[in-house]
Amino acid sequence: MNKVRPTTIAIHALGGQGGGVLADWVVETAERAGYIAQNTFIAGVAQRTGATVYYIEIFPKHIAEKATQNPVMALMPVAGDVDIVIASELMEAGRSISRGFVTPDKTTLITSSHRVYAIDEKMAMADGRKKSAPVFDVAMASAKHFISFDMEELAKENGTIISAVMFGALAGSGALPISREVFEDVITHAGRAVKANLAGFAAGFSVAQNALPELSDADAPEQKIRQPSKTVRPLLQKLSEQFPVETHTLLREGLRRVVDFQDIKYGDKYLERMTYIVALDKALNGSEYGWKLTNDTARYLALSMSFEDTIRVADLKTRASRSLRVRDEVKAHLKQIIQTTEFLHPRIEEICDILPNAMGRFIMQHVGLKSFLGRFFKKGRFVTTDSFGGFLLLYTIASLRPIRRISYRYTIENERIETWLNRAVEAAKVEYELGCEIVASQRLVKGYGSTHARGVRNFQTILSTYEKIYKRPDAASVLRRLIEVALSDEEGKKLSKALAAIETT
Repeated sequence: MNKVRPTTIAIHALGGQGGGVLADWVVETAERAGYIAQNTFIAGVAQRTGATVYYIEIFPKHIAEKATQNPVMALMPVAGDVDIVIASELMEAGRSISRGFVTPDKTTLITSSHRVYAIDEKMAMADGRKKSAPVFDVAMASAKHFISFDMEELAKENGTIISAVMFGALAGSGALPISREVFEDVITHAGRAVKANLAGFAAGFSVAQNALPELSDADAPEQKIRQPSKTVRPLLQKLSEQFPVETHTLLREGLRRVVDFQDIKYGDKYLERMTYIVALDKALNGSEYGWKLTNDTARYLALSMSFEDTIRVADLKTRASRSLRVRDEVKAHLKQIIQTTEFLHPRIEEICDILPNAMGRFIMQHVGLKSFLGRFFKKGRFVTTDSFGGFLLLYTIASLRPIRRISYRYTIENERIETWLNRAVEAAKVEYELGCEIVASQRLVKGYGSTHARGVRNFQTILSTYEKIYKRPDAASVLRRLIEVALSDEEGKKLSKALAAIETT
C-alpha cells in the first residue's frame, strides 16, 4: 500500500461550464475501470472572480483489496503533488500554476486556450485585458505534458458544453490508463444530450491526441467576413482609391460601424472627415510613422461617431441577431421558448438625449425643470423583450434613428468631435506625436451615465491642458501620461495631482 499513491486530478472550471458534471464523469469512469474514487470541491466566490476547484483522487481497487485496507485520500490538492490539471480557460490554468499544482516532473496540464475575462479586466477604464501569451509560455515550461486548444469553440461547433470536450481531451491525453470506450459509456449512461456530448468528446479526444499545444488569438478582435451591400460599395470604392492600403482595415471597420449606427450618409461624413486627416498625414510624411495619425483617428472617430444613446441601446436589444446569440448562449433549441428580461435605468439625461436639440438643451439647462422631471426616472425598469408590449416599446425607441440628427445628444457629440479633430490637426502640425496623443485622448470617453460624464470631463480637461503645454518639447509625453493617469483613477484625484504638478513646472 505504501508504495502505491493515488492518481490526483484537479479541475478548475467557471460557473456554468459543467465542471461538476465533468468531475462526476471522471469519478464514474474511474469506478467503472476498477478504481476507488473520491471527489471534493471548493466553490469560488463568483462565476469569474474565483473558479470552482474540483479535486479527485483515484486508487486501484484491486491493490486496496489485496492489502485489506482502504487508501487514505486527501480532500485538497497539494502543491507539487497533482498528476492531472484540467482548466476550462487559459487564466484558470495560470491560476493553477501559480498555486503550485503544475510541475514539470509530474503534471499533465489540459486547458482551453480561450479567455473569459475577469471582472477587473472588464471594469478597467482602459483596455484591462491581460495578455494570454505569457501564461501560455509559463504553462509550456511548467507542465510535463501540455495540451491546449480552443475547447469553447469546439464545443460550439458540436452543439455541446465545454465539459464534454474537456472530458474527451482527458481521455485523449493518455494520462489515465482507461480505454476510450469506458469514457464514452459514462456519457451514454448519463442519458443527457448523449449525441452532442459524444460529438464534443470525440472532437476533444482527436485534438488532444494529434495536435501540438496552441494559443488562440484571444487578444485580437474577432474578424468576420462581411459582404458589403450595394449601397455601401461606393463608399468602399472611395476608401480604396483615396486612402493608403495600410489604413484600409481600420477604415473599413470604422465605416461599417458608423453606417450600422446611422446610415450611408453618415458613413460618407465619416470618410469626409478622414479624407482631411489622411491629406494632413501625407503632408507630414505619415508613411514614416506607419500612418499612425490616420489609423488612430479612423478608430477613435468611428467610436465617437457611434456613441451610445437610448436609440442605439434599443436598436441593439431588438435585433434578431441578438435573440439568436442569446439562444446560442443558453443552448436553447429553436422550438424552445426563451424569456428575456432587460433591466433599463434611463435617467433624465438619457431622455433629453433623444429629444430635439432645443428642447433637450432647455431642460438640461433649467435646473428646476430637470430636477422635477428627474423624479419620474429614479427607478430602473424591467422590460420583457419577448413580450409584445416590451418589444414594441424598445422597437419604437429604436425607430427614432432617422431623426437622430436633430437630437440634443447628436448635436453636442458632433460639436465635441469637431473641437477634438481641430485640436488634433493643430497639434499634429506642431509635432506628429503630439497630434496622435490628442487623437488618443478620445479613448477617455466611453460607456454611459456617470461613467460617460466622468470620461467627458477628463477628456475636456486634457484638451484644455494642451493649450498650456503645446510649446513644451515634452508635450506629447506629458499628454500621454495624463491620459494614463485619468484611466487609472475613477475618482480623478490622481489626475488633479498630475495637473497640479504640471502647473508648478
